[in-house]
Amino acid sequence: MARDAMVPIATLLSRGETLVVAAKLDAADIPVDVGGEFYTSVSPDILAIGGFRILIPAEFHGEASAVLRDTAADYMPEFPNAMRTAMARFSAALLGAVASFTLPYALVAGVQGLGFLFSAPFFLLTTPVNPAVRGDYYLAPQVDE
Repeated sequence: MARDAMVPIATLLSRGETLVVAAKLDAADIPVDVGGEFYTSVSPDILAIGGFRILIPAEFHGEASAVLRDTAADYMPEFPNAMRTAMARFSAALLGAVASFTLPYALVAGVQGLGFLFSAPFFLLTTPVNPAVRGDYYLAPQVDE
């Protein structure tokens, strides 16, 4: 491997997490290159470009892995229910709006008008949702001392 070869240490889907990890490595005097650093879209298109890649020189891989392990030891992620609650409220509001327009039509037209009401939940599949998943970390094997 060439002396100046860059290797991935992480591929993340959150720009904020990417910049924090890069800053943590930079504070430990590890050179960092963040691929897609200036891509600031909040749409799920970040999945299409493969996420934000954090690259470091191969010679710093062990040191960077130790820094990230120390950071992760102090951090236990909590996955908030705020997104789930917001999506449930949005779903209820959408179903209520569809029902308020469909039920009067169903009373006039008969059972045929209920088909749209039953298909309304499928319209939620077109709602963009932030993918709240964990990124991939490519850490060196841990060396026991």
